[in-house]
Order: sequence, then C-alpha cells, then structure tokens
Amino acid sequence: MQRSLTSPLIRIGAVLVTLALAGCSSAAPAESGPAAAPAPESGAFPVSVEHSLGTTTVERAPERIVTLGMTDADVVLALGEVPVGIASPYNFPRGVGVWAEDELGAATPAVMGREINYEAVAALQPDLILDVVSGGEQERYDTLSRIAPTVALPAGALPYAPAWQESTELIAEALGKEAEGAELVARTERYVTDVAAAHPGFAGRTLTYIDAYGAEAYAGGRDATAVQLMGELGFEPVPYLRDLQSEETQILVSNELLGQLDADVVLLYAFGETPEQALQQNAGLGTLPAVRDGRAYWLPDLSLSAPSVLSIPYGVDTLLPFLEGATS
Repeated sequence: MQRSLTSPLIRIGAVLVTLALAGCSSAAPAESGPAAAPAPESGAFPVSVEHSLGTTTVERAPERIVTLGMTDADVVLALGEVPVGIASPYNFPRGVGVWAEDELGAATPAVMGREINYEAVAALQPDLILDVVSGGEQERYDTLSRIAPTVALPAGALPYAPAWQESTELIAEALGKEAEGAELVARTERYVTDVAAAHPGFAGRTLTYIDAYGAEAYAGGRDATAVQLMGELGFEPVPYLRDLQSEETQILVSNELLGQLDADVVLLYAFGETPEQALQQNAGLGTLPAVRDGRAYWLPDLSLSAPSVLSIPYGVDTLLPFLEGATS
C-alpha cells in the first residue's frame, strides 16, 4: 500500500479489496431468477479457457470443484453444480450468503476462510479450481495449478473487480455450460433493466457506496462492482469518485474530504459493527447531509458488495423501497 504525503486520498491494495468491493425481502421474480442448468454434454470437453494468467484446459466435466473467488460459488450453484470446497472471505458459515442457500440445499462443502490454505485445498482432491473473482496473483495461480487446473481472474479485469457478467461467463465456460452461463447473464440483465425501466427517477441521480471499517471510510470508485451495478439502474457516481483512475476501485477517504462523498443516495456497509457503532467510530459520516436527511441506507448484508447472478435480485429487491423513497 502506498500512502501519499501530500494527498489525503490513499489507494487501497488487494488485501483490503478482498474484504469488500464497493460496490451489498423477497426473492427475485421467477422470470428473472437463475435456474439450475443441465449437466454439460459429454462432447463439451475438453475446453480451453483463457484468463488473465494464461489458458487452462479442462479435460473432462469436473466433479470436484473448489471455488476461491468471492462470488465463484454463487455462479457454480446457479449452474446446477455444488462445490466440494468454498473459500468465504466474508466468513459465511456455509460458504455462501443467504441468497444462495436454496441452491446449496443440504450440501455441506468444506468452508475455508479468506487466507488460502493450499494443503486444505489439495486435501479436497479437486479436479477444477475456480479463482475468478480474485486478485489474479501469479504466485497463487502457479501454486494452485500444481494442485488442479485453475481458472484465474478474467483477462483485462481489475483485481477483485471483474464485471459480474465476465465472471459468470468465464466460470460457465470452464464448466462446459457456456450457453447456460449466457442465459444466466441475460436473465439477470433483464431483471436489472426491468427495475431501471420501472424507476426512471433513478436516472442521473448521484450515488456513493461506502464501507465503514472502524474510524475509516472506504468509498467505491466508478469501476467498483457495486457502483457499476447501481449504474445499470441509472445512478451516477459523484464527480470526486467519477474522476478517479479506474484501478482505484476502493479508496480510503480522509475526514476532511468526506463531504465530497455526499450524494443523492449514499449506501453504507459497516464491517463487524452496527450502524450506530460505525457512526460512533467515525463521527464524520454522521455529518454527511445524506445521512442527516435520511438519504443514506445501511446495507443489512453483503449481497451487493460483490454482485453475482444470485445476489443481485435478492439485494436489489431488498434495497428498492429505500431507493424509491430517497428519489421520489
């Protein structure tokens, strides 16, 4: 992490981004909700998958899949497969959020934490490792590839911030379910498009996403996944965040610059704390006009922090009543 001695803006490295990417009720409507996909045709394999660190060949339909990227398990489940192991950087007890519980069913995959234990991964005897929504580190990829064929960050994607469409399509390709992955993306995009069309008042309104860690506030840049998703609904980042470099998907903002984050709508998530505790830790957040005026919303879960085809309908449905009131 590099800190500027002349600027209060601090670029955040990959370790912090693993905890949260800016960018998180009822279930999604049946038409828009992802459905379990059929097993791949035997003729689909072998498949060669291109990603940021090269090309990985999957010789046969995988039966023991380990997911290490933040939302990789969601996509695998949406495609009708169940991982034998899931790394959960958010410490979900079963490896996935509540939005994926139905797809997980009664399965009991091994659940790992944020720090990858390579021996534990090898003990699961995987025949495919998915490390897609990840930092794309070469050393990590090389180590995992010695255990099993590994698919890394999509080519050209920012670390920990590939578009949810890209990660879905890449994982589907590795599973021999390219057509089913395309349909998942299309269904989810239709859901988002329908929500935006039903709420023209969202268009052009400004929105800021903030993660609160104790006394520190991290704002999502214009290319953060949650900010991108809100953009699909019509919202725009405030100028201060819009003008950041694209690689600054999440930045630490000093107290004297917090006012630059104020927007028509502010979304916040408090890590390890209640909203009340977060405001006690960082009194500056309470001075934002959006917080004072009821245009700020403390997200109850992480469904929109790293969007997936399963979490998007769940998270947006939960958020809609607030967005409607804040923009009316």
